[in-house]
Amino acid sequence: MANLADQHIEIRPITEDEWPGWEHSAARAFSEHSDPVMQAFIRSITEIERILDAFQNGRVVGSAASHTFELTVPGARVPFPFVDIVTVQPTHRIRGPLIRMMRQQMEDFRERGEFVTGLTASESSIYSRYLWGIAVWGEDWSISREHTIMSCAPAPSGETRFVDPDEMRQIWLGVYDRVRRDRGSMFNISDV
Repeated sequence: MANLADQHIEIRPITEDEWPGWEHSAARAFSEHSDPVMQAFIRSITEIERILDAFQNGRVVGSAASHTFELTVPGARVPFPFVDIVTVQPTHRIRGPLIRMMRQQMEDFRERGEFVTGLTASESSIYSRYLWGIAVWGEDWSISREHTIMSCAPAPSGETRFVDPDEMRQIWLGVYDRVRRDRGSMFNISDV
Protein backbone atom coordinates (compact mmCIF):
# COMPACT_ATOMS: atom_id res chain seq x y z
CA MET A 1 0.00 0.00 0.00
CA ALA A 2 1.36 3.42 -0.92
CA ASN A 3 2.19 5.87 1.84
CA LEU A 4 0.19 9.02 1.11
CA ALA A 5 1.51 11.10 4.01
CA ASP A 6 4.21 12.87 2.04
CA GLN A 7 3.48 16.20 3.72
CA HIS A 8 5.74 14.95 6.57
CA ILE A 9 8.71 14.35 4.29
CA GLU A 10 11.84 16.45 4.72
CA ILE A 11 13.97 17.14 1.62
CA ARG A 12 17.60 17.97 2.38
CA PRO A 13 21.21 17.13 1.49
CA ILE A 14 22.67 14.12 3.25
CA THR A 15 25.65 14.11 5.59
CA GLU A 16 28.72 11.88 5.35
CA ASP A 17 27.31 9.74 8.19
CA GLU A 18 24.07 9.25 6.23
CA TRP A 19 25.83 8.06 3.06
CA PRO A 20 25.66 4.30 3.86
CA GLY A 21 21.88 4.55 4.42
CA TRP A 22 21.51 6.51 1.18
CA GLU A 23 23.51 3.93 -0.79
CA HIS A 24 21.51 1.06 0.70
CA SER A 25 18.16 2.70 -0.11
CA ALA A 26 19.30 3.60 -3.65
CA ALA A 27 20.39 -0.01 -4.26
CA ARG A 28 17.03 -1.26 -2.97
CA ALA A 29 15.11 1.17 -5.19
CA PHE A 30 16.95 -0.21 -8.24
CA SER A 31 16.33 -3.82 -7.08
CA GLU A 32 20.04 -4.30 -6.44
CA HIS A 33 21.93 -5.63 -3.45
CA SER A 34 24.35 -3.41 -1.61
CA ASP A 35 27.80 -4.99 -1.34
CA PRO A 36 31.25 -3.63 -0.36
CA VAL A 37 32.62 -3.56 -3.93
CA MET A 38 29.60 -1.65 -5.27
CA GLN A 39 29.60 0.64 -2.23
CA ALA A 40 33.25 1.58 -2.86
CA PHE A 41 32.56 2.30 -6.53
CA ILE A 42 29.39 4.35 -5.87
CA ARG A 43 31.18 6.31 -3.12
CA SER A 44 34.02 7.13 -5.54
CA ILE A 45 31.62 8.75 -8.04
CA THR A 46 29.20 10.54 -5.72
CA GLU A 47 29.52 13.99 -4.23
CA ILE A 48 27.87 14.08 -0.80
CA GLU A 49 26.91 17.75 -1.15
CA ARG A 50 25.03 16.97 -4.39
CA ILE A 51 22.79 14.24 -2.94
CA LEU A 52 19.30 15.20 -1.82
CA ASP A 53 17.24 12.75 0.19
CA ALA A 54 13.62 12.63 1.14
CA PHE A 55 13.36 11.59 4.79
CA GLN A 56 10.28 10.44 6.63
CA ASN A 57 10.59 9.59 10.31
CA GLY A 58 14.38 9.36 9.93
CA ARG A 59 14.22 6.91 7.02
CA VAL A 60 15.24 7.56 3.43
CA VAL A 61 12.19 7.31 1.16
CA GLY A 62 13.67 8.97 -1.91
CA SER A 63 16.84 10.44 -3.35
CA ALA A 64 18.21 12.48 -6.22
CA ALA A 65 21.92 12.90 -6.88
CA SER A 66 23.88 14.88 -9.42
CA HIS A 67 27.46 14.78 -10.64
CA THR A 68 29.65 17.76 -11.53
CA PHE A 69 30.62 17.94 -15.20
CA GLU A 70 31.61 20.63 -17.68
CA LEU A 71 29.83 20.87 -21.05
CA THR A 72 31.33 22.42 -24.17
CA VAL A 73 28.92 24.78 -25.93
CA PRO A 74 29.70 27.09 -28.84
CA GLY A 75 32.29 29.55 -27.57
CA ALA A 76 32.54 28.32 -23.98
CA ARG A 77 32.55 25.53 -21.44
CA VAL A 78 29.81 25.69 -18.81
CA PRO A 79 29.06 23.85 -15.55
CA PHE A 80 26.88 20.82 -16.30
CA PRO A 81 25.26 18.94 -13.42
CA PHE A 82 24.25 15.45 -14.48
CA VAL A 83 21.21 14.15 -12.59
CA ASP A 84 21.41 10.49 -11.64
CA ILE A 85 20.29 7.95 -9.04
CA VAL A 86 16.79 9.37 -8.69
CA THR A 87 14.68 7.06 -6.55
CA VAL A 88 11.46 6.85 -4.59
CA GLN A 89 10.94 3.79 -2.44
CA PRO A 90 8.04 1.54 -3.45
CA THR A 91 6.37 2.35 -0.12
CA HIS A 92 5.66 5.89 -1.36
CA ARG A 93 3.97 7.59 -4.28
CA ILE A 94 6.39 9.00 -6.80
CA ARG A 95 4.80 12.42 -7.26
CA GLY A 96 5.09 13.76 -3.71
CA PRO A 97 8.77 13.26 -2.86
CA LEU A 98 9.99 13.32 -6.46
CA ILE A 99 8.50 16.68 -7.41
CA ARG A 100 9.91 18.23 -4.24
CA MET A 101 13.38 16.75 -4.83
CA MET A 102 13.39 17.84 -8.49
CA ARG A 103 12.32 21.36 -7.53
CA GLN A 104 14.98 21.59 -4.81
CA GLN A 105 17.64 20.24 -7.16
CA MET A 106 16.79 22.85 -9.81
CA GLU A 107 16.92 25.62 -7.19
CA ASP A 108 20.33 24.36 -6.05
CA PHE A 109 21.60 24.32 -9.66
CA ARG A 110 20.41 27.88 -10.20
CA GLU A 111 22.12 29.05 -6.98
CA ARG A 112 25.38 27.45 -8.16
CA GLY A 113 25.13 29.16 -11.56
CA GLU A 114 24.45 25.86 -13.36
CA PHE A 115 21.91 26.63 -16.06
CA VAL A 116 22.32 23.62 -18.37
CA THR A 117 21.79 20.13 -17.01
CA GLY A 118 21.38 16.55 -18.15
CA LEU A 119 19.48 13.54 -16.87
CA THR A 120 20.06 9.83 -17.13
CA ALA A 121 16.82 7.98 -16.58
CA SER A 122 15.63 4.41 -16.83
CA GLU A 123 12.01 5.59 -16.89
CA SER A 124 12.24 8.73 -19.03
CA SER A 125 8.47 9.10 -19.43
CA ILE A 126 8.17 10.07 -15.75
CA TYR A 127 10.30 13.20 -16.10
CA SER A 128 8.33 15.19 -18.67
CA ARG A 129 6.15 16.50 -15.84
CA TYR A 130 9.31 18.07 -14.38
CA LEU A 131 10.09 19.79 -17.71
CA TRP A 132 12.72 17.26 -18.79
CA GLY A 133 12.66 16.20 -22.40
CA ILE A 134 14.64 14.33 -25.00
CA ALA A 135 17.11 16.62 -26.76
CA VAL A 136 17.54 14.48 -29.88
CA TRP A 137 15.60 11.40 -30.97
CA GLY A 138 18.18 10.32 -33.50
CA GLU A 139 20.25 11.33 -36.46
CA ASP A 140 20.91 9.77 -39.85
CA TRP A 141 23.59 11.15 -42.15
CA SER A 142 24.47 10.13 -45.68
CA ILE A 143 27.59 11.49 -47.36
CA SER A 144 28.42 10.99 -51.02
CA ARG A 145 31.60 8.99 -51.47
CA GLU A 146 33.31 11.79 -53.43
CA HIS A 147 33.06 13.94 -50.29
CA THR A 148 34.64 11.42 -47.93
CA ILE A 149 38.33 11.84 -48.73
CA MET A 150 40.39 13.54 -46.03
CA SER A 151 41.36 17.00 -47.21
CA CYS A 152 44.30 17.09 -44.83
CA ALA A 153 45.39 13.49 -44.35
CA PRO A 154 47.98 13.02 -41.61
CA ALA A 155 51.44 11.82 -42.59
CA PRO A 156 52.13 8.39 -41.09
CA SER A 157 54.50 8.68 -38.15
CA GLY A 158 55.10 7.14 -34.77
CA GLU A 159 54.61 3.53 -33.83
CA THR A 160 51.88 0.98 -33.42
CA ARG A 161 51.88 -1.29 -30.38
CA PHE A 162 49.54 -3.20 -28.12
CA VAL A 163 48.70 -1.63 -24.77
CA ASP A 164 46.93 -3.05 -21.76
CA PRO A 165 43.47 -1.71 -20.82
CA ASP A 166 44.73 0.48 -17.95
CA GLU A 167 47.31 2.22 -20.15
CA MET A 168 44.77 2.62 -22.96
CA ARG A 169 42.29 4.18 -20.57
CA GLN A 170 44.79 6.88 -19.61
CA ILE A 171 45.72 7.54 -23.25
CA TRP A 172 42.06 7.70 -24.30
CA LEU A 173 41.10 10.01 -21.43
CA GLY A 174 43.84 12.45 -22.47
CA VAL A 175 42.76 12.41 -26.13
CA TYR A 176 39.09 12.75 -25.19
CA ASP A 177 39.80 15.70 -22.88
CA ARG A 178 41.78 17.57 -25.57
CA VAL A 179 39.05 17.02 -28.18
CA ARG A 180 36.05 17.80 -25.95
CA ARG A 181 37.36 21.26 -25.05
CA ASP A 182 36.61 22.52 -28.57
CA ARG A 183 33.64 20.37 -29.58
CA GLY A 184 30.10 21.38 -28.73
CA SER A 185 27.94 18.99 -26.71
CA MET A 186 30.85 17.05 -25.22
CA PHE A 187 31.32 16.99 -21.47
CA ASN A 188 34.25 16.13 -19.27
CA ILE A 189 34.55 12.65 -17.84
CA SER A 190 36.52 11.32 -14.89
CA ASP A 191 38.92 8.43 -14.82
CA VAL A 192 36.65 6.46 -12.47
